[in-house]
Amino acid sequence: MNDRPDPPRPIRNALPRHGLAFALFSLAGISIVLACGMDFPTQLLDDREGTLKATPPTSFAYAASHLVVPGDSLRATRSAPAPLRSPEDDATPPEPGMEALSPLQQNRVATMRDAIDGDAAYARADGLPAAIRLYTAAAIDTDLARRTGAPDAAERARRRFQAVLDLPDGQGRDRAVWAAAMLGRLDLDRLFASGDGKARDDASRAFAQARALARQGAPDPLSLAVASYGEQARSYLMDGGTACGWKAFLTDAPCADRIAPANLDQAIALYAQQAARGSNSGVTSLQLIASWAMKDSRRARRLIDDPLGQQLLVAYALARTGDIVNDDPRTASVYAAPDRGGQGYYDAARGISGNSCPYCTAIRTIRPNPAIVTLVDAIRARGVARIAHADRLAALAYRGGRADLARTFASMQPTPLSHWVLAKLAIQQGDLTAAARQYAEVVKGFPTIGDGLAPREISRLRAEQGVLTLSRGQYVAAFDCLYAAADADSHGGIAFDAAYLAERVLTIDELRRDVDTHIPAARTAESDKIRSILARRLVRAGRVADALPYFPDDRDQRAPIRAWARTYGQALHDAAHRWTAVGRAQAWFTAANLAHAHGMDIMGTEQDPDYAVFDGGFAMGAGRTLADGQAPLPTTRAARAAIALPGPLVTEGERARFAASEATPYRRFHYRAIAVDQAENAADLLPPRSQAFAAVLCQAAGWGTGARAELYHRYVRQGPSVPFAKDFGRHCAAPDFRSAAMDPYARPFARLHRWLHHHLVSPLADTMARL
Repeated sequence: MNDRPDPPRPIRNALPRHGLAFALFSLAGISIVLACGMDFPTQLLDDREGTLKATPPTSFAYAASHLVVPGDSLRATRSAPAPLRSPEDDATPPEPGMEALSPLQQNRVATMRDAIDGDAAYARADGLPAAIRLYTAAAIDTDLARRTGAPDAAERARRRFQAVLDLPDGQGRDRAVWAAAMLGRLDLDRLFASGDGKARDDASRAFAQARALARQGAPDPLSLAVASYGEQARSYLMDGGTACGWKAFLTDAPCADRIAPANLDQAIALYAQQAARGSNSGVTSLQLIASWAMKDSRRARRLIDDPLGQQLLVAYALARTGDIVNDDPRTASVYAAPDRGGQGYYDAARGISGNSCPYCTAIRTIRPNPAIVTLVDAIRARGVARIAHADRLAALAYRGGRADLARTFASMQPTPLSHWVLAKLAIQQGDLTAAARQYAEVVKGFPTIGDGLAPREISRLRAEQGVLTLSRGQYVAAFDCLYAAADADSHGGIAFDAAYLAERVLTIDELRRDVDTHIPAARTAESDKIRSILARRLVRAGRVADALPYFPDDRDQRAPIRAWARTYGQALHDAAHRWTAVGRAQAWFTAANLAHAHGMDIMGTEQDPDYAVFDGGFAMGAGRTLADGQAPLPTTRAARAAIALPGPLVTEGERARFAASEATPYRRFHYRAIAVDQAENAADLLPPRSQAFAAVLCQAAGWGTGARAELYHRYVRQGPSVPFAKDFGRHCAAPDFRSAAMDPYARPFARLHRWLHHHLVSPLADTMARL
């Protein structure tokens, strides 16, 4: 399998690259279910029983890159993005390995690339370092030999590559790894053309030399030393004297079946070394072989006698093989992306309801994949002593419905994954206490140990511990588990689960104590989110001053949310304490405007009903939502909590906390309704016949709460005639509070003035008139 690009050859017309990229694309194309529309990440709390019963999710890429432990520091490097350049800058960055050449020398290399063969190129290379001159000429002859089959060109290339390696006093150091790798490629070409076994040995020596030179510090900007493991592996994928490329494995060609088992084992070992050093090509090659082997139990049996082959198949079966739905074998390759509401591959351990997703086939039956069951039985039949990794085999046995074998294998190798499997077995039996002990045993060593689990697998494990802890009524501890998991992997549904507990399950004081103790400001995006949830809950509870420290700092460049909240709190204070009625009305109107304009930021709910998590753009997809089409809406908080939190593993205490933390009023964009109420409070304090009274009601009518008609009727009944009345709620004037304050009935001591006028001034005037 050709799974990496050639070393750079200084020619203009590079050979086409054929590799495993197409193979991986083809595999993905048959296994991914696409969907249209908006999809949301799967939340673990949506189906708690299915979450806890599901097979531990694993990553094939992680497992494949950890089949072996590298014995050196060789690692595949990934190209950094090219720096941005000014449009006026016409300079082209030098190619890798050309940085030390002057512009004149780089132009000389470009001239060499136009030559018809290596000899002509070499003749044009005066003034270039010997290593670059020799390597460039050899690379041109290599290309010529591959295009035309000219044996003399290949021989000239071989001599010049060897000459690079033979240069004295380190003159060939800059091209040494490249030259050795290209010698290996030439030997591979000879092997594939003639089937000569000696060519394989020569290629192996050349690739080993490339790696040795890189270990000694020779430049290797293209990671050719790591790629040489994959090149060498190709030499073992032979049907006698015929090469079997990646297409043979992808299309189940007979060629792949005729590869000698020992050679296939050797190829897997080399690809494992490549993958362990960070090469995606190595992982892809291993995936292609594992996929091919899992299609036929006879192929699988060929591999499981070798420890690496056995680990490879178990890892692939766990991570990339689904169970059978509705007795349709094709469903084994169906993948429903968790970041779009799916559960990954179908997993019989979850049960029928646990495998549903918004765009999946309706499930009538689901059963373990026979290929998984057969693989587990075949490995077991070879004896306990020949089991490579008992913990992963335990997880696979659990996936295949073999609880007895899963327990036996998990007991053989006490790792985090083994304890995870034992926790699942306890949950299947309904023993949540035993399951909690196993989860606790798993996480007590983190983060100092990984023991074969990828970072996302560790996050999932922590999150599942949170789900189980929540089902036992330990709310703060459950939040801590889910927050830790979400903080490490904030792009999935786990972050939504942690936010749900922060907003709807913990009390405000419980959350505040936890934040003060464990969640400092501006540490991560997830910590800022939780602090913001606390701040908005405090504002909704009327504790604005307490909320201020939890909003983003005033220096935050995103938005002055803390300043808005501070002004809002001051307005509420003034509305209660200003001396005059008009002054209090003006404060109420200031608060109303802030609530309308910035309510999502200072008091909006993270999830239902405002969905600040989506900036209000969606009314579902995060946290608990009332059942679709629920009409009429239940009238009590308790009834709404019962609908939002159905199913097992939900305590009555959680439902009670959920009801108590509901936003008031319970409606979409609830802060807008609060803004209208505050505007009406302002109107209550203003003289009804004043312009300010009409303007306040007019503005509130345009805030999109459905109260426009009611506010307009109040204006008609009580308000004055104003020019903006004909477009009420759309084009309104600013309230004139100064003029309203000048109304004689709005001044201080207005009641005293009216009493004196009625009981003293009017009688006195009448008396004087009679005289």
